[in-house]
Amino acid sequence: MPATASPEVTSQRAMIRTPDQRVRVFVSSTLQELAAERKAVQDAVTRLRLIPVMFELAAQPHPARQVYRAYLDQSQIFVGIYWQSYGWVAPGEKASGLEDEYRLSAGMPRLIYLKSPAPDREPRLAQMLARIEADDSVCYRRFADGAELQLLVEDDLAMLLSERFEMTRPGGDDPAARCRRPRRRWWTASGRPPRLQTW
Repeated sequence: MPATASPEVTSQRAMIRTPDQRVRVFVSSTLQELAAERKAVQDAVTRLRLIPVMFELAAQPHPARQVYRAYLDQSQIFVGIYWQSYGWVAPGEKASGLEDEYRLSAGMPRLIYLKSPAPDREPRLAQMLARIEADDSVCYRRFADGAELQLLVEDDLAMLLSERFEMTRPGGDDPAARCRRPRRRWWTASGRPPRLQTW
């Protein structure tokens, strides 16, 4: 009769990943308005040897809504980039794909970035950002251009992964607590504190 592996050994085997199974980072934003910024985030993610999950990286024979929902289901980190456009609202839908992606990311670690200045921000996006701020469950940072955004995303992803690693140690801190700490902790790459009073 063949020997069976103990539950401990079986559990350890299940945790071993092949080298291609790296952390996947879902990038959410309007596509055309923030094309350069999306490329900057893609570069930041790949520099850390993680996997960017982006709508434009492959053509799919499926409706857009099904695609981004499937992509989100297979991702571990959510990066949201917002500027002025709320995005397109499909017929029969009440929210844009941009807002739907944010809602569906609940439960994932979220990194949120706001491009400023934004003198022509659409009212529905302003309302969405106000709801995010009122929820107070995520942190956000402001940026001016793609170069600054790339630096911020690299730094924040590295910090997030470090915190997650720390959580595996006995008595490790809760990474979600980062967003419950005073927001003075967040700084822009220029060395100036972000303006947190208004969106």
